[in-house]
Amino acid sequence: MSSSWKLSIVYDSDALKGFETGWGFSALLSSEGTKVLFDCGWDGHVLRRNLGRLGFGFSDIDIVFLSHSHWDHIGGLPEVLQDAIMRDSLKVVVHKDFSKNLKSEIGRRATVLEMDGLTEFAPGLWSTGPLGTDTKEHALVVVTGSRGLVLTGCAHPGLRPIVSRAKDVAPATWLVGGFHDAPVSDIPGDCEKIVPCHCTSKKEEIGSAYGHAVEFGMVGRSFVFS
Repeated sequence: MSSSWKLSIVYDSDALKGFETGWGFSALLSSEGTKVLFDCGWDGHVLRRNLGRLGFGFSDIDIVFLSHSHWDHIGGLPEVLQDAIMRDSLKVVVHKDFSKNLKSEIGRRATVLEMDGLTEFAPGLWSTGPLGTDTKEHALVVVTGSRGLVLTGCAHPGLRPIVSRAKDVAPATWLVGGFHDAPVSDIPGDCEKIVPCHCTSKKEEIGSAYGHAVEFGMVGRSFVFS
């Protein structure tokens, strides 16, 4: 299990100078031996160029984790899967409520890992399993020692059930991703790092409530979790 992960925002509507923006979300988790692309944004060409500016290509990716099947999180996936030098061993992690046809199409180009409940799909990397009702979504939990980084796509099920499920493997000391309309009170008070991204509607309130723990997500911004 890796004791250190670098998380880089590679697709979002805000960006550092030199990176491109777009509606949607994607982040890259990288360790010495594993590269995980979390969601794919909407435009695969923008995703490719932003990854390139960080020194990565699609061929470096070992695992793609898709939080839910909305267009702004999976639109870039075909570009990833059709890359001419994409490795044959690519795994794509989905939850069981993704459509049968979508899972079948992905399975023509990669190995599909289907999550149903809290599951460790790679050393130190967990899916919460699908949560929510109208829009089913699963979050990714990165575990190092007794600490957890929870990475969300849009948090459609709400942050509270996501954080509660993650606690079964590690408390959420870091919280990163799209939080949608989650109230500030759903964020654990003992979070060391909070990175609101993408669709988070209460960024300013979160910044006011948690101060120095908050850093707004922008394409090109990276963090080390260890």
